Amino acid sequence: MLIQKWMASTCQLLPRSLAVPVQSKTRTTFTMSGAGQLQYLDRPGGHKISYRKTEGFKSPGVIFLPGFMSNMNGGKALAVERYCQHHGHSYVRFDYQGCGESIGDPELAAGTRAFDVWKTDAQAVLDQLTSGPQILVGSSMGGAIMLLLAIENPTRVQALLGVSTAVTFDKPLTYTEDNVSTQASTTNEYVTPKDFWDKKYQRCLMSDSIPVTQPVCLIHGMQDDTISYMTSVDLSKRLQSKHVDVVLRKEGQHRMSKREDLALLVQCLGNLLSLSNSKL
Repeated sequence: MLIQKWMASTCQLLPRSLAVPVQSKTRTTFTMSGAGQLQYLDRPGGHKISYRKTEGFKSPGVIFLPGFMSNMNGGKALAVERYCQHHGHSYVRFDYQGCGESIGDPELAAGTRAFDVWKTDAQAVLDQLTSGPQILVGSSMGGAIMLLLAIENPTRVQALLGVSTAVTFDKPLTYTEDNVSTQASTTNEYVTPKDFWDKKYQRCLMSDSIPVTQPVCLIHGMQDDTISYMTSVDLSKRLQSKHVDVVLRKEGQHRMSKREDLALLVQCLGNLLSLSNSKL
């Protein structure tokens, strides 16, 4: 099911955080064939965010933004990586501070909002690890970060692909992660803290008109019991872009990680890449 919407109005741009360029340090580890080496990008306070970068010869590049307490090794991130490798596009996937393979104390300083820190991580990846136009792929909470980066970096962000996109955190967002690294599998459950993000971001993403003008594709499962698929339908109405597709999968769930979900994901990415190339 495709729903195309367009809106036109105004919304004040968010102030962009200043980022100081620093060099990333590389530590080589075993990787799957074709995947970029595990590397680290320095962040304030001695933290390092982990990332893997695949070089490409086609524009635009692609960046994957994980969801809440997720990491860069999920099925969606790897499916996008395989697609970019096959088609020659550069690609970056990364872990936020305190998540995945990133280095540093996962506990944030008192008074620090996790979402705000992770958003600056994504901005640093865009600034320091990529060049030229990029397509952002955001999963769940990563979709909110994706939208904010598009607003603040209109000349760098070429298009957006959201999966189970979240745009507000007024109720706890629980994410359960299965740890299969040990024989006795354990489950870790995380819940978003009450003071999760700066209210200025909430005001922007909940406004009647969101100043995202790039092409957008929003994929959502109708069986999503974490974020209602109506969130993507409502969001489509409030984006200023004249090119917005909403793709609903009737049996899709929040994680959208089944084989047919991943096939839909890369198909939509291919459509956005084709559209972007036609405008370059």
